[in-house]
Amino acid sequence: MSYKQLSIAREFLSKELNLHPDKLDEFIKEVADSLRLQLDKLDESIDNGDFESIIIHADTLKESLGKLGLVDMSLVADNIGKDAKSTTPLYLGCSFMRLKKELSCLF
Repeated sequence: MSYKQLSIAREFLSKELNLHPDKLDEFIKEVADSLRLQLDKLDESIDNGDFESIIIHADTLKESLGKLGLVDMSLVADNIGKDAKSTTPLYLGCSFMRLKKELSCLF
């Protein structure tokens, strides 16, 4: 996650969950671990050309990112799912790399 994305998520979660900063950091670490697993599954599905799994994992990421207030990244995950549904998923890899780059500072 870029620092911009991290600060958006931190601010959103702070307001939504009303957590003490120490607890918020702990929660964000747990969320980051979950996002990493989701990204890894999506990456594996893309590598295998398993479009059904790509759609499922992209949708899971879309929902997770939306719940963190990361609307832009949620839209990128949504686009990955839409690309996987299309007959020519030309931008699938590009969208995945953008998502992975934006989320990288969490890992």
